[in-house]
Amino acid sequence: MNNFFDSILNYLGYESFTKWFLSEGVWAIALIIVIFLIWFIFHKFARPKISSLATKLKNRDETRDVGVFVSLLDTKAFDTSVLVVLLSFMSVGLLSIIGVNVSPISSYFQEKSVNIFSWVFSEGLIIIFMILAIWWIVRIIERIFPRVVTTFVMSRSEYGEHEESEKRATTLSRVFTGGAQIIVVVSGIFMILSKLSIPVGPVLAGFGVVGIAVGFGAQHLIRDLISGIFVIAENQYRTGDVVTIAGTSGLVEDINLRRTILRDLEGTVHVVPNGEIAVSANRTKNYSRVVLDIGVAYKENLERVIMILNQIGNEISADPVIGLNIIKAPQVLRIQSLDDSCITIRILGDCKPMKQWNLRSELIRRIKARFDIEGIEIPFPHQTVYWGDDQPRLTIQEKTPEKTNKKAKKDKKEDLKPEAIEQILAEFALAKRGSLWNEQDLDE
Repeated sequence: MNNFFDSILNYLGYESFTKWFLSEGVWAIALIIVIFLIWFIFHKFARPKISSLATKLKNRDETRDVGVFVSLLDTKAFDTSVLVVLLSFMSVGLLSIIGVNVSPISSYFQEKSVNIFSWVFSEGLIIIFMILAIWWIVRIIERIFPRVVTTFVMSRSEYGEHEESEKRATTLSRVFTGGAQIIVVVSGIFMILSKLSIPVGPVLAGFGVVGIAVGFGAQHLIRDLISGIFVIAENQYRTGDVVTIAGTSGLVEDINLRRTILRDLEGTVHVVPNGEIAVSANRTKNYSRVVLDIGVAYKENLERVIMILNQIGNEISADPVIGLNIIKAPQVLRIQSLDDSCITIRILGDCKPMKQWNLRSELIRRIKARFDIEGIEIPFPHQTVYWGDDQPRLTIQEKTPEKTNKKAKKDKKEDLKPEAIEQILAEFALAKRGSLWNEQDLDE
């Protein structure tokens, strides 16, 4: 091993390792220390500063776009790129220190650097401006389109439809914003390709062939997109509505041309392709309605019960808090049915969208409290066993076959009358009492 190192040192022109270390090795160690010190300073001090600056810029509306661009420097990819550049400089420096001729390497990098800089300041500069313009237009669309769509939709809304118009504006702004951004990005990509001298015609032809092939295999996707267009154009439901589609109920969290995202009461997220929607039931469009069936006992006075229920509906409508959500006070609609154990009365009332569940709960609470005060019974299901009309008991003779009919008739004639039965019981009691007296006489 020593001979190997000695041969390397002799090849480099040094008599011993000590002479090489004192003349060249110190610089190599110093270079390694400097490179890693630069990396440490960048990773521990510069990166946190960049992250803090990006956060501050994004928190302000006027500098949000600049903050998004600065945040690109606060990524692992940029961190790795800086490390690779520093290691490259360190490798070239170490090769130069140990005596390796690095002039071919430096000349190669110099030539490539000159070519890159010349391209950047000619064609590359235009492409960079195009990329920045595309990015800037996408950001403008993201900020301007929602405001324009919201202003347009709200200006056409009628009195009392503020919440409904907000839902529609949110849905349309998301769809239009996404579509416009896709158009801008695709157009920008084709412009950049043409600037790079890449023929766009064959690319478009290739996309056309691929589109035909994909069209045959993606019929469900086309169906989803067409269904999504009609769902949004016909305003069947919007973001924030509670709907039932494809057998699933939940709150619409997001909608686009391909799918609708629902979140049910348990928090489960359902992704429903628009092509699977045959019937959509919107429970919160324009207004909602509370329907409540109340059962009372058959013994109750229906006129009195109906009057009390209407009073409760008027009271809850006049409530300073809950009444703000009520459009039409809950009132008795009709006598719904005569059930097994109760008479069912139906109550109906209109309220603002998504408020029907709270109104229903408050109605039940107040009805129960008022019925307890008024002594009105809310019956529980029960059954009554009906035995039929009273029938004379069958005697043994009536159950015997026809052979004993004559004997049965004879015995029936000999049946004792009630007076005879009482006489027999009296004689039996006297005889029993006489026997008791005889026993007492014998004891004496």
